[in-house]
Amino acid sequence: MTHILLTGAGFTRNWGGWLAKELEGDLLARLAPHEQLRRLVQNSENYEEALGKARSPGYSGISVSPAQLKIFEDAIKESFWAMNVALGQRISMYLSGESKRSILEFLPKFDAIFSLNQDLLLEFHYNAAHQPGRWIGSYYPGIEPEVATPLNAGEVVRVERRVGTINAVDPRRQPIYKLHGSVEWVDGSGSLFVVGGGKEAYIQSKPLLKQYSEVFVEYLRRPKTRLMIIGYGFADEHINRLLVEASQSNPSLGFFHVHPEGRDAVHRGARDHVMIYDSPSTASLPCIGESRRLLTSTFGGDTLEFDKLMRFFV
Repeated sequence: MTHILLTGAGFTRNWGGWLAKELEGDLLARLAPHEQLRRLVQNSENYEEALGKARSPGYSGISVSPAQLKIFEDAIKESFWAMNVALGQRISMYLSGESKRSILEFLPKFDAIFSLNQDLLLEFHYNAAHQPGRWIGSYYPGIEPEVATPLNAGEVVRVERRVGTINAVDPRRQPIYKLHGSVEWVDGSGSLFVVGGGKEAYIQSKPLLKQYSEVFVEYLRRPKTRLMIIGYGFADEHINRLLVEASQSNPSLGFFHVHPEGRDAVHRGARDHVMIYDSPSTASLPCIGESRRLLTSTFGGDTLEFDKLMRFFV
């Protein structure tokens, strides 16, 4: 049986990271001196929708100059870096109240980790070697260096990591695939930081991210695969489509939801984000379990919920 993990912004929230709307609040402050951009964000459903409008003026009817667009994109990155600085200043990834059970011993149980997050929480504080015997470490396939530079007394240094040679999977190390890139990743054509509208087209234009997406699909279509989803609100149509199509082609695929709304997050996402584009419905994804409690509770002595989570691996 194959066990894989998909994380969204709600995962990092357990360590003080921002959800999308929380990051948007910081972004509005950064854009306050730029009235047109500030109004664009404020009058849009979210900052990603606003960025999509700014990037497609012919379609949206919004007139944003190249200089203004750069200001907008740079402000988003600065908000992410502010979050990274706070995450980097943490002593470790241990959750408040952890007793006998550690998140750092839980994560290595997965055959692979897929993330929609562009923050650096895992780079700063996670290494699969925390569970001796299975992995010698974790790594980011196709990125150089494959392992982020260790923090020195909580100091966060902005070092770009570049796309290198995409080698065969190293069976000794746990792979981590950041499906939407990362705030510090670049290739020969620029940033690998997927945000705003047109995500699917952008991913297809980047060989590394396209391959990551293909690897995700390959895992989803393996017989007897179980996918745990932590903190994803089902707002990305291209991800929803991959999940639905994989479920349709692989009847043995099961989904375990870790979210304050449990599996209702699926239905809310389907309701809120499938209106115009006729995306496939996620409401029928086969649910093999759910946890509605915070990870701080589950790993902080909540034996009942922890045991429920561990049944995912049975």
